[in-house]
Formats: sequence, C-alpha cells, structure tokens
Amino acid sequence: MKRVSWGLSVKESFKNELSLSKKAWLLDFITLFPMKSVVYISWAAATIFMVLPHEMVDGNPVPALFKDRPTAYHMFLVSALLAFTGSFSTLLIQNKSRIEIFCRFYAMASMVSALAIVLYATAFA
Repeated sequence: MKRVSWGLSVKESFKNELSLSKKAWLLDFITLFPMKSVVYISWAAATIFMVLPHEMVDGNPVPALFKDRPTAYHMFLVSALLAFTGSFSTLLIQNKSRIEIFCRFYAMASMVSALAIVLYATAFA
C-alpha cells in the first residue's frame, strides 16, 4: 500500500521554518543594529560628558574639553539627544513608514553632527 502525503514532512517543514527564521533574524539585524548602536552610543556619550570634570563658564557648568566653546557643548548635547530620540523612535515604529525612515535619517545625521562637534572641540582645543 502506498503512503499518501498531504504536504511536507515534519522534518522538511521544520527546516523551512528554521531557514525563514534565520532570514528574518538577519534582516532584523541589518536594519535594527545601526539604530540600537546609535541608542547606546548617544546615551553613553551624553553620560560620559556629564560625568567629566566641569568648569563654570558664564554661570553654566561646561566640561573641560569645551571650556572655550560652551555653545559647542550645548550643540553636542542637542545632537546627542536628537540621535537618541530618532533611533529610539525608529526602534518603536519598525514598519518602513515615512515617519520611521525620517526618524532613521535624522538619528544618523544627528549622530554624525555630534561626532563632528566633538572632533572640532578636540582638534582646536
């Protein structure tokens, strides 16, 4: 008597499901890893600059790295905050809508500007 198969065997369906889950994991890794990195880096950078020794400039505490440029320090904090907010919003939305793409764009732009501000402060200190 011949055995009738109504679909894939359990082993074949498990292999298909496993390969699909690997593909989905890889896609999530490629799309979400940069945003998770921006969240961690911006949070860590802002925290590190808050812990560094400060000097009073015009009545405001400013890290020693930015003592000659308090405006650059405030621009750095705003850029780090925007990078954190944009990447966190991207992680919350996650469905390729226009808002998610906009948040991803301004998170990366803010992170690059924060890096440029720190490089400017260290180069001309």
